Amino acid sequence: MKQRPLIGVALGLCMAAGCSVALLAGGCTPSTVSSDGSPEVTALKAEIARLEQRIPAPELGQQMLELQIRHDRLWWAGEAGNWNLAYYMVSELGEALRGIEATNGNAPELQPEKLSEVMPAIMDPAVRSVQEALAKKDKAAFASAYDRLSASCNACHATAGVEFLHIQRPQTPLLDNLRYAPDATP
Repeated sequence: MKQRPLIGVALGLCMAAGCSVALLAGGCTPSTVSSDGSPEVTALKAEIARLEQRIPAPELGQQMLELQIRHDRLWWAGEAGNWNLAYYMVSELGEALRGIEATNGNAPELQPEKLSEVMPAIMDPAVRSVQEALAKKDKAAFASAYDRLSASCNACHATAGVEFLHIQRPQTPLLDNLRYAPDATP
């Protein structure tokens, strides 16, 4: 997730601040810092957790838009027979699904059900089906698996009460700045 750089910065600042305070107090010496860093590590973990609580969850609609872009690009890559790009896109789509589950797993749209439980149950089998078709490099199997993936998106939307958000095969590329044709092999 994209929160990692912030955590690294926070960790660095905490370490610098902790050592600076300890140095000013005359306490940041090898003899006073434990070899395993237990008290310091515990304090840093607590500070990181506190800072993570302040980071707002991404807006669910923005995350869904990312899924839509991956879904679109997956189709065009598979249609072009660019199996490496298609596999990359389905992997990115899976990663985006995990991000939604992690950051919006308790989204109010599905209450009392949890998006973090409903989404994997509906989407994971469809994603695996696409991956299996891509491994075979079979366009017909890919098209069928892709349609099952789209149907799974629609099933999830129906569960959330937003069945008007109907996902289908794209008619034109959403973005046309990515070359979908695979590299010519020598």
